[in-house]
Amino acid sequence: MKRTIKHLFALGISGLIFMQACRKDDSDMVETTITAPVSTAPSNNTSVVLSPSSNAVVTFEWDQSKTGNYTSPFYKVVFAKEDGDFSKPIYAIVSTKLGYDSKVAVSHREMNKMAYAAGIKQLEKGKVKWRIEASNGVVGMSSAVSTMELTRPAGIAENPATLFITGTATEGGTDLNKALPLKRLSDGVFEVYTALSTGNYKLIDNVTNASLTAVIDAGVIKEALEIASPTTTKKVYRINIDFNTASATFTEIQTVGIWVSGFNAIKYTLDYDAAGVWKANNVAIAWKPESWGRDERYKFRVTEKDVAGVVTVKNWGGSVKDNVRPTLTTALTYYLLKPVDNTQYDFAFKFALEAPADIEFRMSALADYTQKITYK
Repeated sequence: MKRTIKHLFALGISGLIFMQACRKDDSDMVETTITAPVSTAPSNNTSVVLSPSSNAVVTFEWDQSKTGNYTSPFYKVVFAKEDGDFSKPIYAIVSTKLGYDSKVAVSHREMNKMAYAAGIKQLEKGKVKWRIEASNGVVGMSSAVSTMELTRPAGIAENPATLFITGTATEGGTDLNKALPLKRLSDGVFEVYTALSTGNYKLIDNVTNASLTAVIDAGVIKEALEIASPTTTKKVYRINIDFNTASATFTEIQTVGIWVSGFNAIKYTLDYDAAGVWKANNVAIAWKPESWGRDERYKFRVTEKDVAGVVTVKNWGGSVKDNVRPTLTTALTYYLLKPVDNTQYDFAFKFALEAPADIEFRMSALADYTQKITYK
């Protein structure tokens, strides 16, 4: 028995020695070398005039690296400020095919963000440096460093997720807690109905820690601390902003009225209150007598004037061409406002009662555009 145990023990020791030898041999066979990638495009000192609103791209290409164990390297293009450090890059992008391809196309929109991160201001030129970094998961190598000159267009590089208007000319004054939010219509596109007076205003992306401060200067969105209001007397505007095109417009809202279909005329007018809301109290609602009964249909008509002084009329009605009269159980969606045509009867709402009422035309940035009618 003792002999058998000794024999088994010896075999175990021999097995361990053999396994360790195999592991050592295997590790000796693994080559972790990699050659540096060689950039082929774009050339060093290339100049690019950025056009973020277009489909233009800058394509980076390079010769493949070679690895000692013939594994496939993966790549990324890394950017730094002209006087910066690649250990703190301003931008990095992995190549196509999950990093294994030897090229990558970067849109002008992304390049504009990177230029902004490099400190290049709108409508100015500046330089960044870049290189291709290759790795096989164990070791890495980088290409020679290249430089690129970028010319930024007007506008903001990064579309804000939220936007507020504040300043002495605004409804909330300089108190950031009262800054009026803008309605986000889509990525980079905002709208707000608000009053402006004499003074200054600015647009900010955050009321607690703003990283963006912008203004509208002659229809162009620009980075600036503040700018003078477009009016010296109180006026109500619809402000439309598109960061994708760096453009913005002020449209003056001159009047808001209730168009009563049966009379084919505006019968009641509303006055601006605040925060995109117009009101009329104790309106003596009267339906139009007809041979077949009384007509209760109505729309809202808004008179607008653009910066060129051109006056237009916009109609706001319902989503149903031939609406029914609402009741106490009618869903609130019935009252939602939609841009409609100027026909006399189509897409009109119907008054629930022929009685005095308080009426609100609500173009609030915090909710759907709607109306509120409170009967007395």
